Amino acid sequence: MIVGEIGYYWGHRWSHEIPLLWRFHAVHHSAEEVDYLVSTRAQPVDMVFTRMCEFTPMYILGLASPMSIQGSLVPILATVIGTFWGFFIHANVRWRFGPLEWLVSTPAFHHWHHTNDGPAYVNKNYSPMLPWVDWMFGTFYLPKDKQPERYGIDQPISPIMFGQLVDPFLVWRKTSAPAMEIPRTGQVEDKSAAAVPPTPDSENLLLSKTDA
Repeated sequence: MIVGEIGYYWGHRWSHEIPLLWRFHAVHHSAEEVDYLVSTRAQPVDMVFTRMCEFTPMYILGLASPMSIQGSLVPILATVIGTFWGFFIHANVRWRFGPLEWLVSTPAFHHWHHTNDGPAYVNKNYSPMLPWVDWMFGTFYLPKDKQPERYGIDQPISPIMFGQLVDPFLVWRKTSAPAMEIPRTGQVEDKSAAAVPPTPDSENLLLSKTDA
């Protein structure tokens, strides 16, 4: 299960960091209110990709085998447990579980993954069940006394199911890069710009214009 969790983590993280994959994963993040039904809001290509990332390490390491029923038991259990756990972590509740939140994912943990509060908070908490995997890879975020203020994404997503299934394949449609740091103003922050301290001449010029 741990091997599959790490595989799923990276598949999920790549779905945020690679623009082509984000086109499909954005459907899931377009919900502006998060509850248990959001767990079913997903594009099929996105679902298949993340499951492949989860199961492939299991098969490579010999922890599962598609050639027998017994060998397929681990992927089946991972899928069933993960599906039911997905409903729980998307639930619209404010429950907190103390130290247990470091061991298993909770609604508080996963809701921060869906936040759209700003660049300091996005692209966190990718793990579906084991939060310490995020801690291990530097993407864990779970404050004790704070909740997300808003959810969703800034790019437009079709409100109908057919559009959500088809639009990601329309490569000419523009999509915002998920990893781009965009402030709440909607303008991209230029971090290369450095603050230039005023010189005495510029200060004198400003004072003379003010007096005039």
